[in-house]
Amino acid sequence: MDKIDKKILKVLANNARINNVKMSKIIKLTAPATMQRIRRLQNSGIILGFKTIFDKKKLGKGLTCFMAITVKSEMENAAGDLIENQLKKFSEIEEIHFLTGRYDCLIKLHVRDVDDLREFMFKKLTKLEAFSHVETFISLSSIDNANFNLIE
Repeated sequence: MDKIDKKILKVLANNARINNVKMSKIIKLTAPATMQRIRRLQNSGIILGFKTIFDKKKLGKGLTCFMAITVKSEMENAAGDLIENQLKKFSEIEEIHFLTGRYDCLIKLHVRDVDDLREFMFKKLTKLEAFSHVETFISLSSIDNANFNLIE
């Protein structure tokens, strides 16, 4: 990957919908050469895809939360499969991360409000019976830094 490829990635990180002609002007290559480089970045697995980012608040899911979860000790051997299979069916959950340290996993979820969070916790999460401890964190705000400093 050379400087031109890195410039392409920086442009795409800010605007994945940029058309090929505009991109080619920014990176100072012909449109066909630019498209060839983007395809090569895709084929090599550096660019995994393009996705749409929704305004969660406008979709009625304005409260972002994180839950740090510890799995019951008797279930530790099956924790990964258990967590993945049981948690990924909940539409509120955006991400599941497996961790080292004090907690076994961290989930990121979006709910309407605190009442919706309480309902998720007590009507969905606690029914799984696999967790010995859940600590919840409510996000006050966030800074979107997707791909921040990945491309130097």
